[in-house]
Amino acid sequence: MSMKASGVFYPFPFLETERLRLRRLHQEDLYAVFDYASRPEVSEHVLWDTHRSTDDTQQFLDIAFEKYKQGSIAPFGIERKESAELVGTIDYVWWEQGHAAAEIGYVLSPYYWGQGIIPEAASKLVSFGFERMGLVRIEARCYTENKNSMRVMDKLGMTYEGTLRQCMLVKGVRRDINIYGLLKHEWKK
Repeated sequence: MSMKASGVFYPFPFLETERLRLRRLHQEDLYAVFDYASRPEVSEHVLWDTHRSTDDTQQFLDIAFEKYKQGSIAPFGIERKESAELVGTIDYVWWEQGHAAAEIGYVLSPYYWGQGIIPEAASKLVSFGFERMGLVRIEARCYTENKNSMRVMDKLGMTYEGTLRQCMLVKGVRRDINIYGLLKHEWKK
């Protein structure tokens, strides 16, 4: 895997853990992504709206495909090795190269909640960020009531840094956001 001088991904990385493959999304993933993105219990914890049809999911995939083509940061599909099933996505939702900082985000099918999949995938992406992207700081954010996401951040060794009160208007509701951070020198591989 190499990175272009501009810092973009080229070719898009393929990462593996004991149980997972983190890879580009493919057109064949349409129905797997729609299966979890169309569930209200999933979309209640994210900024995007519940997918109402596969057209919504196709729009998401088209954006990802364009980012792959441009060599930009883009979503990794989370695939279970044992079944080759796509169960979620994980990515850096923003990356400030000049500040060596990025924010990690993730979403997972509710069928796989509580199985340690997101901490495993996130740990791999954090390692990639510190070792290959030159990051010094990685942060993550979640709604204050999203206890599952807070547990993921704790498992990654992130430090709770505070609550941004009513900082976002999401789906017509003012939301408080918890912010967590991890510095490179704190990372335990």
